[in-house]
Amino acid sequence: MQALIYQGPEKLTLEEVDMPSIGPDEVLVRVESVGICGSELEGYLGHSSVRVPPLVMGHEFCGRVVALGDQVRGLAPEDKVVVNPLIACGTCASCRRGAYNICRNRKIIGIHRPGAFAAYVAVPYENAIRVPQDTDASLASLAEPLAVAIHAIKLGFKPLDDLLVYGAGPIGLLCVAAARQMGAGNIVVLDLQPARLAHAEKLGAIGLSPREIEDRREALFPQGIPVAIDCVGVQATREQAMNLVDPGGAVIMVGLGQGKSELPMNHLVRQEISLIGAYTYSREDFRQAVALLTRGDIAIEGWTETRSLDEGPAAFQELAEGISRFSKIFLKPRTQ
Repeated sequence: MQALIYQGPEKLTLEEVDMPSIGPDEVLVRVESVGICGSELEGYLGHSSVRVPPLVMGHEFCGRVVALGDQVRGLAPEDKVVVNPLIACGTCASCRRGAYNICRNRKIIGIHRPGAFAAYVAVPYENAIRVPQDTDASLASLAEPLAVAIHAIKLGFKPLDDLLVYGAGPIGLLCVAAARQMGAGNIVVLDLQPARLAHAEKLGAIGLSPREIEDRREALFPQGIPVAIDCVGVQATREQAMNLVDPGGAVIMVGLGQGKSELPMNHLVRQEISLIGAYTYSREDFRQAVALLTRGDIAIEGWTETRSLDEGPAAFQELAEGISRFSKIFLKPRTQ
């Protein structure tokens, strides 16, 4: 079968590999669409220690079940599914209190085991969620990043709150879409790329560069900024967000752009600002994401593109260089 293999920094090769085998509690999925995630771009550039080559990445995907292990229940051949790529152990302290996203022994499809930048992928059947047969595969592949956005918003946002979002990449845009569904007030998105800001504006946000927000803060947020979500995760965005939110406000930290940042901690203490890390999602967040997508509540037109898996190396390079006019690129493998 066809697979896109990460071989090291800025090197992806398209190869013919063996079809994966499945265990008794697994299903084999024929991949119909798989999204390129920002974390995979970091891996592609050699900035992710957890992605060890050679590796088939790909954790945002939709496909059809083609084979089932003998312990599988509730699924059938040709069922269309999206897959929660986070595999929890179920026995550690985090799992026992329901915090599966921070399982101490978690494994992720596309990191710790082969992912979906391939024609077929083997997954635990309990991680496969059936969707209507007529659901667009690329739309359904947004379930994983949308769940990330939903989880982040729930950690510090209340209906009618105004919201400041750093980054108009896929997670930032999905934060806008999810927040609107959850009753947000004013939403302002900050990014350096005008094309990405245009996508945010189409979703109902106000798009600005980070340099503009200082002068326009009072006009855009007359009641103040209760919550900021940082989907970039670098020194500049983390520090500016802490300085812009209200006393008693919260900065939700999603982006993993830099491993370390020097931050104004005395300001945080004196203003009682909460810094909250947001990692992946709960199982309920993932189910909520699937529901929003299958109801047609999230639009992908204009800010996403679908290409063949053969074009994967070029797509990764364009996204890494910031020259794609799309915020999200999906890849479609050949299965024949």
